[in-house]
Amino acid sequence: MNIFLKLKDTLTAAYQKLVRASKTVLRSLKKAQHPLAERILSDAMQLSGIPSPTEKEEARSTFIVERLASLGVQSTLDDAGHLLARIPCTVAEDVKPILLVAALPSEHWHPTASLGSLDTEKAYGSGLADAIGPATLLAVAEAMKTGSLRCNRDVLLLFTASPSGKVPVDLYNSLIEGSETTPAAVFSIRGLSLGVLNTSYKGTYQIRVHLTLEDSEDAESRYSAVDAITQLAQSLSLVQWDEKGETNSVISRIEAGFGFGKHPTEGLAEIELYSSDSAVLEMAMKAAIATAEKSAAQYKAKALVEVVSSIPVGKAEVNQELTKLVAGIMKDLHIKIREKPAVSAVSYFTTKNIPAMVLGMARGHIGLEQDEIEVESLELGRKLLFTLLEKLTKEGNLS
Repeated sequence: MNIFLKLKDTLTAAYQKLVRASKTVLRSLKKAQHPLAERILSDAMQLSGIPSPTEKEEARSTFIVERLASLGVQSTLDDAGHLLARIPCTVAEDVKPILLVAALPSEHWHPTASLGSLDTEKAYGSGLADAIGPATLLAVAEAMKTGSLRCNRDVLLLFTASPSGKVPVDLYNSLIEGSETTPAAVFSIRGLSLGVLNTSYKGTYQIRVHLTLEDSEDAESRYSAVDAITQLAQSLSLVQWDEKGETNSVISRIEAGFGFGKHPTEGLAEIELYSSDSAVLEMAMKAAIATAEKSAAQYKAKALVEVVSSIPVGKAEVNQELTKLVAGIMKDLHIKIREKPAVSAVSYFTTKNIPAMVLGMARGHIGLEQDEIEVESLELGRKLLFTLLEKLTKEGNLS
C-alpha cells in the first residue's frame, strides 16, 4: 500500500511542477520583450516533457502537427515518422526553397526532470536543449504566417524522427530529387552552441560491440565481460589513426555485469570514430571492428559487431559563401564566433553540392540531470536565423 501512496505522491508532485512551470511561462509570455524567443522557450518546455525516444516519435509529431495547424500550416508525415511542412513566401518566384531541419528525438527525456522550470535568467529541464531546434522551426512558421519574417523563397520545415547523428538517406534523397523540394541551402537547427561557426565537416561511424563470454556453472571463469570491454577500450585508445591527429575514437558507452555478486558474462561498448578524411575514416572503421573481434577472441567471447550509423565527411568548399554570410551576421549581432568542425547529418547535402550548415540557437549547458538554457541568448539566436533567412533572398547569393 505504501508503494502506491509513494507513487501517487510522486505523480502529484510532478503534475504540480508542470503546472507551475506552465504558469511561469505563460506569465512570461504576457510581458515578453521578445515574444517569439519566449514562444520558442514555451514550445520547447512543452515538447521536452513528451516521452522520447519512441518509435516514429508519434507523440512529439502530434504536438508539432497541432501547433502548425493552429497557424494554418498543413504538414505531411511519412511512414518513418518524418514530418515536413512548407511555408510559402510572399513573393511568387520560381526559386529553390530553404530547408530547415530539426530532430525530434531526445536521449535525455526523464519522467519528472524533463517537466522543466524557469527563473529570470535560465530555463532548466532534462532534454530541454534537444527540444529548442523543433520549437525554433515552429517560431519560423509563426513569423512567416504573421508577416514578421518576410522571405522571397519558400521555407521547408523538416522534423526528423531520427536523431541528428543519423542520416535519413532515403528522405534526403527524395528532397534532393524532388521537382519542388530541392533545397538551395540547408540549416540544421540545434539548441545550443550559439556562435559556433562550422568551417569544416567531420564524418563519423558509430559502432556497437556486444560481447558474450561462456557462462559455465562448473567453474568460475578467470575473466569477465568487464575485462574484455576494458581491453577493447584500451586498445582503441592507443591507436594513432593519422599523422595530423585529425581522426580520433571515443568510447561513448560501456555496460557490463549482472549485479553485485554475479560474474558478468555480457558486455556492451559503443564506439564513435571521427575524421575529416574519408579514406582514413573508412580505414579506422574496419580497424575498430577488427580490434573488437580480436579482443573477443582473446577472452574466448562471442562478438556481435555492427555499424549503427554513419555520417559522410562534408565538402567544406560548398559552404564558403554561406560561411562568410553567417560570420558577417554574427559580427553585426556581436555574437562571439568560435570556429570548429561540425558533425551533423546535413553534411550529406554538401556531398551533393548543396550548401548546408549547423546553427546553434542558444547558450547553455547539457548536464547529467538537466540542461540549462540562458534565456536571453535565445533572442540572439532567433535574430541570427531570421536575419540569415532574409539576407539569403535579398542578396541573391543562392542559385
